[in-house]
Amino acid sequence: MASIKLAKKPFKWLRSLYRRWFFINQYVFAEQEAENGIGVKNVRIIHPAQRIHIADPDQDKFVSISKYYRDGWFDRPNIFVCEIPNAYIHVKTGLVCTQDFKAIADFGLEHRMGNYALFNGPKPILVRRFSGVYSTITYTDSIAKNFWHWMVDCLPKIHAMTKVASNTKIILLMPQSANEFQRETLRCILPENFEVSYIDGNEWIQTENLLWTSLVSNLCIGLLPKDYYEAVRNPVFKQFDLPTLHTKTERIYISRRGAKHRRVNNEDEVMKLLEKFGFRMILLEELSFRQQVELFHRADIVVGPHGAGLGTIFFSGNIDVLVLYSTPNPPNYFHSLAKGLGQRHYFVCHNKQNEDDSFTANIPELERVLKEELRLKSQPEYRRV
Repeated sequence: MASIKLAKKPFKWLRSLYRRWFFINQYVFAEQEAENGIGVKNVRIIHPAQRIHIADPDQDKFVSISKYYRDGWFDRPNIFVCEIPNAYIHVKTGLVCTQDFKAIADFGLEHRMGNYALFNGPKPILVRRFSGVYSTITYTDSIAKNFWHWMVDCLPKIHAMTKVASNTKIILLMPQSANEFQRETLRCILPENFEVSYIDGNEWIQTENLLWTSLVSNLCIGLLPKDYYEAVRNPVFKQFDLPTLHTKTERIYISRRGAKHRRVNNEDEVMKLLEKFGFRMILLEELSFRQQVELFHRADIVVGPHGAGLGTIFFSGNIDVLVLYSTPNPPNYFHSLAKGLGQRHYFVCHNKQNEDDSFTANIPELERVLKEELRLKSQPEYRRV
């Protein structure tokens, strides 16, 4: 038995060495790598680290029951742009590695490296090399295709880059599998010095130089510096001939009946109540991106279960947002985004353990919030008290 144990040790050591040399299994933070290694250079801090006030727990009931930031404060890391020479990029997922194949992680969100299926996979053998300056804003394939994350995590990176490279031609790498709303928003907001290159398949490429931008947002946070909202909103409004002022005529309920999870089991009852206050149901998947923007631009109140579609409040004015959460301690996505946009966030929580679980809405509590907190009258013309 002793000889067998001795025989296993060299095999285990060789396997570890093999994985070290041929697999991607190490991440670094860009700022630290710029100080200690050769993989990152020219870090330019746009917004220094800052403690950001979200809301006062004594005045905002959601803060004390939320999943994160229960003291009402958010510690935002440095927002910066850096250069990664000879970077490797997996275009579909946005995974970026230095020239010695260290993956780049966002500070405080290193746990998201697990969302990259390739992080613990083999290094590519065949790689095309591109000359010029490139960038990517994709943040794992699944996150980037989520509307909230695309609007809050991904698109603001473009505005950050314009602050340090407004005269540099930058080619933005996007997967050919990009959604219609991703393509449409890029057509609307890309500055003149940017162009998009859509790459087929699951391809790795190596670029002569890559501009890499840290997240302007962070964990479940939609609270951005004010100019980042306008850098996305205003070009979209201009493209669709919409005024910057909002004429609020629509009361909207966002349905998730076509989703695979987090559906409202008693949605018919919910709508029976909401119709008394002038709401109508919409299915976002049936609308084009332009139709969604136009609808939310004239929104007065938006109600809906926790879901990516609520990110469309990005294009609304100073509205009321009422979110139906499946759990008693919901994440901070919509509360923080509403705060950043100058909107008012209301909520009804439920008792599920998993935030993706479908749930039965508490109709009496929903009615109480509508009448007592939003101060609505149940009449067709839905005028405020």
